[in-house]
Amino acid sequence: MRTDLEMAALAAIVRHGSLSAAARHLGLAVSVVSDRLTSLENRLGARLIARTTRRQSLTEAGRLYLGEMQPILAAIDALETRVRDLSSVPKGTLRISAPFPIGRRWIAPFVGEFVARYPDIRLQLALEDRYVDIVGEGFDIAIRGGPAVESEFTGRLLCSTRRVTVASPDYLETHGAPETPEDLAAHACLVFNGGGHFHADWRFGRGDDSRVVRVSARLATTSSELPVTWAVAGLGLTQKSHWEVRDHLDEGRLVTVLDAFEPDPASFYAIHPVSRAQSRLLSLFVGELAAFLKLHFAS
Repeated sequence: MRTDLEMAALAAIVRHGSLSAAARHLGLAVSVVSDRLTSLENRLGARLIARTTRRQSLTEAGRLYLGEMQPILAAIDALETRVRDLSSVPKGTLRISAPFPIGRRWIAPFVGEFVARYPDIRLQLALEDRYVDIVGEGFDIAIRGGPAVESEFTGRLLCSTRRVTVASPDYLETHGAPETPEDLAAHACLVFNGGGHFHADWRFGRGDDSRVVRVSARLATTSSELPVTWAVAGLGLTQKSHWEVRDHLDEGRLVTVLDAFEPDPASFYAIHPVSRAQSRLLSLFVGELAAFLKLHFAS
């Protein structure tokens, strides 16, 4: 006889107070529940439940066995649920938040392919240049730059990309190129700042030479895409992910500066509540998104 069925019978008897009540809960005949308990006790060589005509109670051996077996039953139940999920058609609803640039360029095309592969999945994609309240606003996943993750959330690395500082040739011809990050104090900087401030912290250097330089801005915005537009127009310098400015670099509308001080790559993570870590739908989405970005994300 299967041990897990015998364990479930013991747990039901204790929880519901009698063989008959346990049988009703399990949808079995009383004789079947009794046989399972007897089989378990015979194999263990110990009485687990003391029976009288008026009541039933756990023996010392029963209390020990019940305490140790309950986590095992829970693990078996969770494992069986996950295995059943693997053999079923993925279905359900996901709400995803992502910043505009990476969302428009990479996440949106992936989402289209994803729902085409899994027609029983519904997905809502919100593109916003702000940190959403994942739980409070009902999101399942937020795509964010890392690495900071609050304790109640977990994150999976999706991709990394170079960060470069750029300006237009016209701007550099007029104002000259900075030779060190500290020279930015004398230049017009164009910053993305969700807090409404006229400054931003730009990173330079790698390893032991890594440092943060706070730059002051002539133009600041809550849109992560506008600094690139302004830089192309010759209004100043900005620091962005390489893929955000690659086309402008290829066409000569922008050039990089401070190349000797290029910082460590920027990373993007899929952030979700720890409580949803076992969700098959969420795991499927994040896993396939990571594979998609690994294949297509050009730094």
